[in-house]
Amino acid sequence: MNVGKTVGKVDSGIFSNFDRVAFCSVHTTAGFLEEPLALKLGNNREGIESLVRSAHRLFPEGAPYWHDRMELRSELSAEQRKHEPLNADSHLAFICLGLCNCVLYKFAPEKPVYFIDLDGKSNETFRSRKSIAVGYNDADCVHEETLQIDLPGKNRCAVDLKKSLPDLQALVAKHQIHRGLVTLELAPDEKHAGVTVNEFESLLVERDITDVLLNPLRYMLYNVPQFARHPLMVPSKAKDMLLYEIHLAIRDGLRVANRSVSILEYMVERLGMHLPLLEHVIDRIASPLEARWMNLGSTIRLLINAEDEAPLGRVMIGTYQSPILIQWRRPESDTREMRLRLLRFT
Repeated sequence: MNVGKTVGKVDSGIFSNFDRVAFCSVHTTAGFLEEPLALKLGNNREGIESLVRSAHRLFPEGAPYWHDRMELRSELSAEQRKHEPLNADSHLAFICLGLCNCVLYKFAPEKPVYFIDLDGKSNETFRSRKSIAVGYNDADCVHEETLQIDLPGKNRCAVDLKKSLPDLQALVAKHQIHRGLVTLELAPDEKHAGVTVNEFESLLVERDITDVLLNPLRYMLYNVPQFARHPLMVPSKAKDMLLYEIHLAIRDGLRVANRSVSILEYMVERLGMHLPLLEHVIDRIASPLEARWMNLGSTIRLLINAEDEAPLGRVMIGTYQSPILIQWRRPESDTREMRLRLLRFT
């Protein structure tokens, strides 16, 4: 995991006539930070990289993710399984960090825009990543409707929203949109759920995400050395070092999980090397009834973009991208309400 590229000093010659810029990624493990979150992190590379390192601790590479068990990936051919990257950690980090496939920024050439690539290397080969920037001044709503999203009868689940959407490209043609946005927003009274754009692969969304909802620290402790659980085997100085590393992992893991860490930090400091008790405290504190660990938002954006001077734009969604609703507590009804809007850039 790393901070891929910083889109710094957007070319003022191209965008100088616009007030805002929309940035779009068509990748499931590379996306943008929303402007408010970037500002909260100090809008500098050091703060962004700290956030990404925290996600790396929460979802370590090589942990036993269901998505990475190729023998269970029935949708892949035998040849595809040989080359498919083991990157469940990158997908989960993307979702947890609240990275977006499409973000809107005020035009400010002197300020950076952060494009974070969590999975840029596969089998010693560096992947190429593409993003799109579109300038605009305003956005007019040309179509609006309410959707009822059917839910499975369980608390923790992920729903592929593609199945509930009308034909977006037909709507683009109907309203003659050259460049603009599709927005899909949860109704204000919808609680205990959020949305993202990522890969809707069954093992990832039905097993890995559910495991994380049940216990956000499930995978984080995977990288803690086994001998840390038996401190008598380790010299005293090494014990202190191990405890410090565990302390960092828990602290940073919960920070990126958007949870208060003050109580847990205090307990870690006071418990010394009583690791069995520490594990008990972790289990009690870090298994939330709600998935507040996620930085999931309530709105999905899909860019509509026309290449060159084509009259109609195309809804920009990558081959493996799907709009996804993730819920950690079932509502009273069997549906959730979402608002679909089409916006035309001016």
